[in-house]
Amino acid sequence: MSQQKDFDLALHTKWFSKQPPAFPLPAMKALGPCSSTYNWFWEQDFADTTKTLICAVRWTDTKAITKVRVRWKQSDPLGTVTAEQKHYPAPAPLSEEELDAAHKLYGANIAAWAESTIGTTVGDGECWTLIHRALLDLADTYRQYGKEPPLISQGRSHGYHILNLVAPTAGSNAGLLQLAD
Repeated sequence: MSQQKDFDLALHTKWFSKQPPAFPLPAMKALGPCSSTYNWFWEQDFADTTKTLICAVRWTDTKAITKVRVRWKQSDPLGTVTAEQKHYPAPAPLSEEELDAAHKLYGANIAAWAESTIGTTVGDGECWTLIHRALLDLADTYRQYGKEPPLISQGRSHGYHILNLVAPTAGSNAGLLQLAD
């Protein structure tokens, strides 16, 4: 996503006042797989309550982020609503040297973590859950030692996006088998 333009936030639908809010919006989902989070704040004064909703969406494939802040008075959501958006571009592509350094920093530890779980079921038993849990656990360990943690999974994308495989047919693993050869 280069130079992301502001989204039409469709404030007239009052999606922001629902609990949970209807976020991310369809226009955001149309850009591809994403994950999102939100947080609420309330401010009470003598006349009314002002509500603030802060949302963030991160696109799985690019790691670009959009943050949205919506504020409104509880007594008149449509008449008082204001919104702002901030867009954070995808990280710059890593050089071959940076990818190699990341491999040296994280690769053996991720493999060792996965090997330590042999004979057990991690999460729901899916392969993507295994790597997600490994990255979460290792990120905590790296932070404890003051080191840069690995990039945590976004959906089924793990770490820096360097390869995208799509099965030729539903349920097919032929592409992975060919890659392994």
